Amino acid sequence: MAAIKITRRTHRGQVLQAAILLSFFFVYACNSNAENIERLGDAYVIYLPKSADFNEVVADVRSEVSGVNWQVVSEMNIGETVKEFGIETENKVISVCNVGYLSRAVQADPMISLIIPCRFTIFRENGGDQRIVVGFYDPVAEAAALDLKQAQAAEVAAEDLKTVLARIAEMHQN
Repeated sequence: MAAIKITRRTHRGQVLQAAILLSFFFVYACNSNAENIERLGDAYVIYLPKSADFNEVVADVRSEVSGVNWQVVSEMNIGETVKEFGIETENKVISVCNVGYLSRAVQADPMISLIIPCRFTIFRENGGDQRIVVGFYDPVAEAAALDLKQAQAAEVAAEDLKTVLARIAEMHQN
């Protein structure tokens, strides 16, 4: 009963800070492959071997998104879209959202609508290695670019998305 009283008296900002700290702990304590995530400008990416099956990786991203309580809201098959121009490529964009985060963020600052949903891009590199690249643009960078009030929420979202990348990297190790 005491824990409930403490929670009710806790300021929202303190709860959010605690959630951020727990997210950092979870990501770094539970994901041994976090070191495989690379920063590429304002994006986070992982590189999977050429031998990885593209459609399997796409399915794994969908599954892992669900595993961190996010939802797939749409998909765009860029490979199919550009095929009419004679371009052969494996390239998909999966748009994802966490409705709980979204509902709080929209209430605090409707400008967040400019940067939602978050997007994972999965594509096979052209030429050379032909590795599969999986990545997303950093929600923190997007929020900062628009000077949004929900920068802390963007940090929590980024950690969730990095968790997905780490799990995908672990699943597709050489």
